[in-house]
Amino acid sequence: MDKGREYMQEENELRQVLERYEEMLEKRTSCFFDVQEFELIIDYYLDIRNFRKAYDAVEIAKRQHPGSSEIIIKLIQIYLENGNPSDALEKINELKEWEKENPEVNLLKGTALAQLGKIKEAEKLFDAALEKTEEDKVDILINISIAFENARKYKLAIKYLKSALELEPDNLSVLYDLGFYYERLHNYSASIEFYNKYLDEDPFSDNVWYNLGVVYYKISKPLKALEAYDYTIAINPSYASAYFNKANLYANDGDYLNAVKVYLEFLDLEPEHIQAWCYLGECYEETDAYEQSLKAYQKVIELDNSFAEGWFGAGVALLAQEKYRDAISYILKAIEFEKDNPEYWFNLALGYEKINSSAEAIKCYNQTILLDSKDEEAWENLAGILLRENLYNSATDVLLRASLENPGNAKFIYYTAACYYLLKDTKKGYEFFLIALKMDKSMLETFYLYYPEGRSDKRIQRIVNLSQ
Repeated sequence: MDKGREYMQEENELRQVLERYEEMLEKRTSCFFDVQEFELIIDYYLDIRNFRKAYDAVEIAKRQHPGSSEIIIKLIQIYLENGNPSDALEKINELKEWEKENPEVNLLKGTALAQLGKIKEAEKLFDAALEKTEEDKVDILINISIAFENARKYKLAIKYLKSALELEPDNLSVLYDLGFYYERLHNYSASIEFYNKYLDEDPFSDNVWYNLGVVYYKISKPLKALEAYDYTIAINPSYASAYFNKANLYANDGDYLNAVKVYLEFLDLEPEHIQAWCYLGECYEETDAYEQSLKAYQKVIELDNSFAEGWFGAGVALLAQEKYRDAISYILKAIEFEKDNPEYWFNLALGYEKINSSAEAIKCYNQTILLDSKDEEAWENLAGILLRENLYNSATDVLLRASLENPGNAKFIYYTAACYYLLKDTKKGYEFFLIALKMDKSMLETFYLYYPEGRSDKRIQRIVNLSQ
């Protein structure tokens, strides 16, 4: 019998058994199933990760076949699949001594120990199981590698997979997992090597081309990554993640027009992907297409009106269109959902500045620097408002704090010097001016911006001329 016909027969058998089993449950009748049939039923529920139904099937099987080691082994598998290694070990210890010598039991116990972090003990049991088994050795090696992968022990997983590769050099499952595990270890050259070996055997694997694109991007080979994503899409035009990564790659490279095109293709496949709409909005913003940017962010709000980034993005688009009061309303809404984002407070301050609401702008800049004391632009803008409002003492205090938080910023020192001159404290003004001049002569105009009288101050001009 060829493999195709054999598979069809197994599928038919499973369907018939499941129909009979589920009919029994629905009608609450009694129906006998042999052990092999129960194994099929339990495996099916495990495959679809319906652990509750798998447990129920075990309970019914135990009543019909008390003492069946095969059913106990299925229960152990359920515990392991459901992340209950301690319960699995307890059941293994209940098995009869001769049953514990079964290689399958060694594999299950090893898997339980690996999940519990007892790696050395697990490895000994796996090796013992391999010594006792001649058939299906590659499958066993793959299962061992999966147990170590789940325990995040990728080097051990690779060790067993390489043994499998020696037995079957063209095994696609082994080649795929080796590529994947090496990627997890950040050994990208080895990962690429095994993914390419896989593609030598099966050049039409969309998943492998996609993974290859991810690896190439990680090693800063964007053209190779793009090529891999293009192959993915050519093989499977519905492979949404390939479009998403490709668009991100364009956006990160500053190619916003191509990014927009690919994000739109992605959104045709996944129209409710909120983050993609946000990224699309950002790309439109970068190309000064503020109307389209606003529409993209409004789509985000439509999909989830509690998503702060949507409200904020729309606010930024409105700021760019000089619709300041609308922008303020949107950004305030963003802050309702995300109060501790300094970028939100900074842009809110910009909006208030534009409508000449200095008091509100000052509050917002203060909140910005409270959340991010390294935001030099926020310090500068705050000081600028205070200086324009002739609040020189407050401006001086802000600038001194700004310099402490951001040492090395000559602009803050020039501003401080200007403040002291404006306060008629020429001694301190001159001291700060000298410090700033030594730090960065190229920023001298910063001082004159708020103290233009300095251009005619002979003492200042003499030191400026000496520094040329």
